[in-house]
Amino acid sequence: MLTITDFINILHRYYKSPLVQIYELEEHKIETWREIYLQYSINRLISITPDSSLFDAIYSLLKNKIHRLPVIDPASGNVLHILTHKRILKFLHIFVRKPGNPPAGRIFESVRQLLRRIRKFHFISDTSV
Repeated sequence: MLTITDFINILHRYYKSPLVQIYELEEHKIETWREIYLQYSINRLISITPDSSLFDAIYSLLKNKIHRLPVIDPASGNVLHILTHKRILKFLHIFVRKPGNPPAGRIFESVRQLLRRIRKFHFISDTSV
């Protein structure tokens, strides 16, 4: 998969000056761009497990400057869910502000519990329509 970040990095690689057009880009296919990018990239997949805390998920998103964080089952290696800033903020808005809920305690809730709550919330909102 070629991401927007990959494409921006490719543009940086071929950019010479504003006066020179980037004709080399027209000669390449997406597959060759990806191969070239992977040669110079040492990035590994950044992920978390379902038992990681929500704090760990937020910290990982911010520290690695990423927008999507896959939750991977350690036993099977399957992706269970993809966390984003928006989904985490929505969760915090819905569940932390409820009367009687301690706000600080919710932040350290495991991702597995977060996913259960999100699925339950989506089920309730889908059936109420």
